[in-house]
Amino acid sequence: MFDNWLEFDDLLKLAQDNPEHLENWRKSQVDSLISKAPEEFQRRLRGLQFQIDCERQKHSSPMGTCVAISRMMYESMDKLNQALLGEKAEPHPTQAEVVPFPISV
Repeated sequence: MFDNWLEFDDLLKLAQDNPEHLENWRKSQVDSLISKAPEEFQRRLRGLQFQIDCERQKHSSPMGTCVAISRMMYESMDKLNQALLGEKAEPHPTQAEVVPFPISV
């Protein structure tokens, strides 16, 4: 499954020397991995990869991207945990105080 994967040092060099090539390689590896999954899971996996790619585009730093994708993972695990425990996920009501602002001319 992972026979075309590069070593860490090779990935680092590629990231430094040719980030566009690294991105193309990453996309091809993701596509290959998804296409090897059972057909009934492929649509969901492509949707999840789309969400991950959107998060990567939204954030300007790798750390911001990592935090956002980690948050997605934890939210998904929380939903799974609630489903396994039989808890109904109800949104918590929020309260806010509306602060009036004077109209400026």
